[in-house]
Amino acid sequence: MTLNCDPCRLRSGLVSLLAVWFLVGTACAAESDAEKPRQQRFIYNSDANHIYHYKPAPMNVADLQGYVDEVVGTGVTTFFASPNWGMPMAYPSEVTEIIGAQLAPEKLAEMRKASVTKGSSAERALANFYGFIDAGHDPFRIMIDRAREKNLEVFISYRPNEIHDVQNPDSFIVTDFWREHPEWRVGKIGDEISPLFAEIIGGSKEHRVHPIVASWFPGALNFAIPEVRAQRLAELRECCERYPIDGLDIDFQRFPIYFPQDAGAENVETMTAWMREVRAMTREVGEKRGRPLLLSARIMARPQQNLAIGLDPVTWAKEGLIDFVEVSHYLRNDFPLPIQEYRELMPAELPIYASVEVEKESDRYRRIARQLYDDGVDGLMMFNYFTRREGGVEPDFTLLNELSDPASLKPVAP
Repeated sequence: MTLNCDPCRLRSGLVSLLAVWFLVGTACAAESDAEKPRQQRFIYNSDANHIYHYKPAPMNVADLQGYVDEVVGTGVTTFFASPNWGMPMAYPSEVTEIIGAQLAPEKLAEMRKASVTKGSSAERALANFYGFIDAGHDPFRIMIDRAREKNLEVFISYRPNEIHDVQNPDSFIVTDFWREHPEWRVGKIGDEISPLFAEIIGGSKEHRVHPIVASWFPGALNFAIPEVRAQRLAELRECCERYPIDGLDIDFQRFPIYFPQDAGAENVETMTAWMREVRAMTREVGEKRGRPLLLSARIMARPQQNLAIGLDPVTWAKEGLIDFVEVSHYLRNDFPLPIQEYRELMPAELPIYASVEVEKESDRYRRIARQLYDDGVDGLMMFNYFTRREGGVEPDFTLLNELSDPASLKPVAP
């Protein structure tokens, strides 16, 4: 009996078999990537300055650490800390101004003295902050270190176009960079805002913000100006190099204007190019320290709003420029966030989180959280949760245990 062992036919058969194995393996790998569970997070977003308003001066280190400790063990996985105190920074900066730098020494001393007799106020906040500076502390570092000590993932959440109080040119929460370049602004303070921006900051009558907020928007800096983008990148780099953080978040929703009101769509590529620079910077910093530095973005409530103001988070995600997004309203939970619409646009592996703005009632939080979890969100971010203190009411941090876990949410009436 003679076997047919034609070497050419044998090699051909092996090649075909290997090709099939390769195609099957590639398909399985692609399917595996698509089906790989996305990271779940429960994010707590903390301002840089609110913590100094609620205790008599002088605060001590334990007081400052307490604003991290109050969310430890509540389901919070990730602590976002904003370094912005208006435009200045809440730490000694070498590339921009520290809060209070605008004040003459005698004026700062006067405000600190006034804090003894005043309650929650700018005077008290500055007195507490500068108490740490005088003692040789970086108070922002104390907060970052405490969060890391408590095994929280830590991000700096940076606001690229702060415009609080710009109607007051002498305000100590605006910088010389802004004050000295009126030609670099998107318009004139007090100009009427377009329907697009009116929709973003409050789509319905009952959810509109105070009129003064709308008046600030035309005073924002114009990111079409190269010097503006360069200044913001320098500030981001300083944050990343100065602190041992896990990631950098860019809060585009605070405040959501980067170009003249009718020029957002034509500047989409400008902002995408800037995001490429930011990503290159975070990768460089991560490589130098031997640990990756994540990059995320807080974006508009509706996908089309992003493009209309010059942002393209879908392209950022597809290019690998960001690691996750937080979809967000502007301070108001005035309609269900379209998580499923974002899910269809974004890469399958990209986590999508939802920002939940401050509410007065626990059941309102529960309803919003249930809706978002049912819509497939990968986690929540609590934004401005601490602001109930402004009305003299302590936030209910035990509620976070429920909100962080869909299985723990108590049922509420529709």
